[in-house]
Amino acid sequence: MRLLTRMAATLCGLLATLATTSAAQAEHLRFRATLAGTAAPTATGSPATGRATIRVDTATQRVSVDLTITGLGVDALWDRLVKGPIGPIHFHEYVARAGQPDDVVLVLPLPYGPTYRPTRHGFRVRMKDYDYAAGAKLLGSTATFAHFVTALRDGHVILNVHTDRFTDGEISGTVAAS
Repeated sequence: MRLLTRMAATLCGLLATLATTSAAQAEHLRFRATLAGTAAPTATGSPATGRATIRVDTATQRVSVDLTITGLGVDALWDRLVKGPIGPIHFHEYVARAGQPDDVVLVLPLPYGPTYRPTRHGFRVRMKDYDYAAGAKLLGSTATFAHFVTALRDGHVILNVHTDRFTDGEISGTVAAS
């Protein structure tokens, strides 16, 4: 009986240590993106612009986005994606390859809905604590949250706004640490 009690106490201590270590390793990461129609991969020449702040909570695996677009209204967003579950704004993993086709993978959508609000000069999207797993599920993606965070840190993620005029994306910007 004493052996079982000691084993249970040891196990509880180990679990407490692991929980403390996990909490200590949890991070609140901050990123930003400046969107334009003059940068790859969306060199459309569009005069529209955008600015985004992105927060990633590694403990809860949730993403918060505050995006302001100027020069485009919500009515310009790609109708097909507005009506679909993934919405017209996405995070893409983008890797340019010299002499080969670029590698572009849809990583996380920003579904259209009440978080998209018209403004005087465009629109704003504010998503708080968006569950990465739920977004990946909408896409049928197998990309893990850890892969997404690594791609963000490595500068391989772009934020892309798809419109009726430019269905591949009218403006985009690389997500960078802030």
